Amino acid sequence: MVASAQKLREPETPEAIDQPTLDRLYVLHDRYLSGIEGGRRLNLSLCDASHLNFDGMRLDDAELRGARLRHSSMVGTSLDRANLFGADLRHCEMRQCSLASADLRGAIMRGSNLEQANLESVDARSGMLVRKGAAGELEMVNDGQAGLAEGSLREANLTGAKFSAHSFCATDLTNAVLRNAKLTNADLSNCTLRGVQFEGADLTSANLSNCVLHGATMRSANLAQVNLAGADLNAAVFDNDTFDTCNTEGASFPRKLENLDKGLKEIFKAHMIWIESLGSKGRQADFAGIDLSDLSLDEMELSAADFSRALMLGTAFQSCRLSMAQFGSANCMEANFSHSNLRGASFRRAVASKANFRYANAESMPIVGVGETRWATGFANAILDGATFEHCRLREADFTEASLRFADFRGADLRRAVFLDADLTNADFRDADLTQTDFRGAIGFDPPLPSGR
Repeated sequence: MVASAQKLREPETPEAIDQPTLDRLYVLHDRYLSGIEGGRRLNLSLCDASHLNFDGMRLDDAELRGARLRHSSMVGTSLDRANLFGADLRHCEMRQCSLASADLRGAIMRGSNLEQANLESVDARSGMLVRKGAAGELEMVNDGQAGLAEGSLREANLTGAKFSAHSFCATDLTNAVLRNAKLTNADLSNCTLRGVQFEGADLTSANLSNCVLHGATMRSANLAQVNLAGADLNAAVFDNDTFDTCNTEGASFPRKLENLDKGLKEIFKAHMIWIESLGSKGRQADFAGIDLSDLSLDEMELSAADFSRALMLGTAFQSCRLSMAQFGSANCMEANFSHSNLRGASFRRAVASKANFRYANAESMPIVGVGETRWATGFANAILDGATFEHCRLREADFTEASLRFADFRGADLRRAVFLDADLTNADFRDADLTQTDFRGAIGFDPPLPSGR
C-alpha cells in the first residue's frame, strides 16, 4: 500500500558477485546446512549473480530475495525452501532443479528451462519487491513481469504449487504434474499441455486459449469460467460436465462413435477391401479424434488405419494387425496391444502410460521396392511411463526423447533401437537384448547386470 502511494524509481546497480566469491560462500552455506561450526547461510539478496554456475549446489534455505540471476546455470541445484521473492531468473538453465516449498512470489522466470524440476508446494503468486534508496525514496527491485512465459516445465512436478495469476504463456508443460495446484486466473494461453495431470487443480478463470491438451487428464479439476477458446482437447480425459461454464468457442473435442456417418462394421469392411486392393477400392479406416475408449478391437485387421489424436483409454487391441497404423498424439493410456503386429506403426507424441505391449512385434518394416530401406516403429516424444514391453520385438524402434519412467523392457529385443535423450528413470532392462542400442543422452539409464548375477 505504501509503494502505491509513492513514485518508484529504478534501483541503483546491485553488488556484483563473481564465481570465486560464490564458490567461497557456498562452502560456508554447506557447512551451515551440515551444522558444522563456522558455517553461514548464503545471502545474495539484491546482488547480481548473473551468468554464474550453481550446478549441483545444495542451497536449501538460501536467501536470494531480489537477486539478479539471469542466464545462470542451476542444473540439479537444490533450492528447497529458498527465498527467491522478486528474484530475476530470466533465461536460466534449471533442469532437474529442486525448489520444493520455495518462495517464488514475484519471481521473473521468462525463458527459463525447468525440465524435470521439482516445484512441489512452491508459492509463485504475483508480488512486487521494493526497497528504500539512500535518500529514503522507494526503488523498484523487479519490474513486476513475474512468470515463466516462453519457458519449459516438461515433466516438472508442480503438485500443490500456488500459481494464481501466474503467466505461463507459450510455455511447454508436456507431461508435467499439476495435481492440486492453485492456478486461478493463471495465463496458460498458447501452452503445450500434452499429458499434463490436472487432477484436483483449481483453474478457476484461467486462460487456456489455443492450448494443446492431447492426453491431458482433467478429471476432478475445477474449470469454472475457464477460457478454452481455440484449445485442442482431442485425446484429453475429462468429466462430462467439466466445461459447463467455460468458453469453448472454436475448441476441438474428441468425437463420439455415434456421430460417425458409418457404423464400425461398415468401416471395418471398407478398410479390409482397401487393404486387399492395395488402396484401389474401399476406404482407409479413419478414427482420428474419435473416442474409442474401452472398446474391444482384438484380432482386427487395421493395418495403416489412422488413430491420430484418438481417445483410447483401456481400448483392447490384443493380437490386432496394426502395421503402419498412425497413433500420433493419441491417448492410449492402459490400452492393450499385447501380441499385436505394430511393425512400422507411429506413436509419435502419443500418451500411452501403463499400456501393455507384451509380446508385440514392433520391429521396423521393410519398404518394398526401396532396397534395404526399413521403416522404424516410432515412439519419439511419446509418454510411456509405466508401460510394459516385456518380450516385445523392438528392433530398430525409435524412442527419441520419449518418457519411459518405470517402463518394463524385460526380455525385449532392442537391437539397434534408439533411446536418444529419452527419460529411462527406473526403467527395467533385465534380460533385454541391447546389441548396438543407442542410449546417447538418455536420462536415468541403469545398465542391467548380466544374467545370473
